[in-house]
Amino acid sequence: MRPDEAFVARSLVQFLGGPSAVSATDGEDPPDLYLSLAANRVGVEVTRLSQFTFDPNGTFGNRATEDTFGVRVLDDLDAKLGPSLPGDVSLLLGIEVPVLNAARFRKSLTAWVREVATAPVPGTRHERDIDGSNTSISVIPERPTGKRIAGFVVNKNSSADILLNARLILEDRIQTKSTRCSGLTKPLWLALLNDYWLADGDSYDVASRQLKLSHCFDRILIVSDHGVVSELVVGA
Repeated sequence: MRPDEAFVARSLVQFLGGPSAVSATDGEDPPDLYLSLAANRVGVEVTRLSQFTFDPNGTFGNRATEDTFGVRVLDDLDAKLGPSLPGDVSLLLGIEVPVLNAARFRKSLTAWVREVATAPVPGTRHERDIDGSNTSISVIPERPTGKRIAGFVVNKNSSADILLNARLILEDRIQTKSTRCSGLTKPLWLALLNDYWLADGDSYDVASRQLKLSHCFDRILIVSDHGVVSELVVGA
């Protein structure tokens, strides 16, 4: 199993009574795993719930993927340019994603950070549009964490409507996985590992009751990043 599948398997085992009552084994992908409960074997398909972004052309993007690019850029800048900073200052960057051209953005940002890092003035803040992305650099006192260059990522295509995001994520994952798993042997469950931390089990419960769609799953379960499991009711 992949690490996320193994985490879901452990969470479901605990939810259903622990190792003395339930065991988990690899599946054929699909399903991703099997649970053995008494004399029954249940197939479980696993998928992640990640927030969508709304691209200007009307298509959905994946916020986790877009934000990860920004985080990696920050880590790379800290590794390459952080050691060149004077000992009493750090840089705090603000990066807006998604960017139009990843390679071009990375090159331009690196050149600008290198320029600021050459003679940083404590307390100053610089702003620049880099290839359509609003970007900022603040010169701050040295951070106790050890990182000399850190920052934050803002996604300009994300929505603040938590319930809308939860409903769209659920609908996409349930429909996509139901199509993939429709020919599998029953009983069949869908386990949803929540990556969208703004939405909790209650948010998804409300969102699921607003959905009217058919699917092939006998049970649909939400698994939090802490391993807490709850069940959803999706109406048809």
